[in-house]
Amino acid sequence: MKKLLTVSNGEHLAARILKAALVLFVTLGLAVMFLIASSPVAQAQNMTPESMIEAQLPQGKTAQTAAKTEFLAAVCAAVQKYRASSPQIVAFAADLKPQWKNDIMRTAFRCVGTDDCRLLGRILRTLIAANPNDAQELTELAIELAPNCAKAFGGGPPDEEGNFGNPPGNLNPPPGSIGGGGGQGNVIAVCFNGQTLFFSPQGAEDFLRSNPGATLGACQVTPGQNN
Repeated sequence: MKKLLTVSNGEHLAARILKAALVLFVTLGLAVMFLIASSPVAQAQNMTPESMIEAQLPQGKTAQTAAKTEFLAAVCAAVQKYRASSPQIVAFAADLKPQWKNDIMRTAFRCVGTDDCRLLGRILRTLIAANPNDAQELTELAIELAPNCAKAFGGGPPDEEGNFGNPPGNLNPPPGSIGGGGGQGNVIAVCFNGQTLFFSPQGAEDFLRSNPGATLGACQVTPGQNN
């Protein structure tokens, strides 16, 4: 009889241990799912760039009412937390506060770091798309802030690493014609020291005048350059 009770108690103990293990496993699984769902990537899918910035502001402040130091600090925190959305965050910030666009770029570059040239190139492109007449100023500032990423701020074949993208307007206007007769919204390519830079029509004209080695149009990739 005692032997049967011992066996029975052992079976009950094993069942209790198994049940406890299952409860622990389910609890851990739910916790992991919660952490994944609450991660910055998942949160970003349901947030706008404005809400990403405002979530970093002091209570009671909005993107519209924040002081400059508060606004830039919030942009920094937002691009760090929602790194993949940093180009959209920067574009919104510069559109809302165009007078601070250079400081917004400085803040974004500093806070995301200068190791991801492709991401910095995307940030620059969003700013130029919103401010095409400031393309020269923004490109020069980007190169100053991250000189190791200068190639990512230039052109290249569509599938090349660090490709600047497809800027609007006349990329290669006829020689001697800045913008090819297009409007001020066009973005013009200029080759300088083997790098393709993009400017507004007036900016391209000024750059060509002050830099004799620069030529109109995107730099041409040759087999020797690819070696």
